[in-house]
Amino acid sequence: MINYQKCNNKGVTKISTNYYPRLKDLREDKDLSQEDVARILGTEQSYYAKYENGVRPIPFERVIKLALFYDVSIDYIAGLTNDKRGRGYKEQSNGKYNITQKNSPKAVIKIKEEK
Repeated sequence: MINYQKCNNKGVTKISTNYYPRLKDLREDKDLSQEDVARILGTEQSYYAKYENGVRPIPFERVIKLALFYDVSIDYIAGLTNDKRGRGYKEQSNGKYNITQKNSPKAVIKIKEEK
């Protein structure tokens, strides 16, 4: 269990998150074994099992590797959002373009694939 405080314009809010179950859910969604994921991370299965069970904290570098491998945000792995793309992800469509804005004042425009 990780406890930390988040500052916002209304003061300080205490937040608790337990992100270890997300590691297992992501692994199982891809039908991978703990050994498979351990190999991707460059570690032993026993170490990965400790991350997944919350016995040992997972190093940030490995969280990044997992986020890239599973194509999800670090926010999602950390349990800060249930949206795999991350907090603040918004998508709008005008029929021809998908306009994606992710925590940025600038919008990234993606041309929709024609079917």
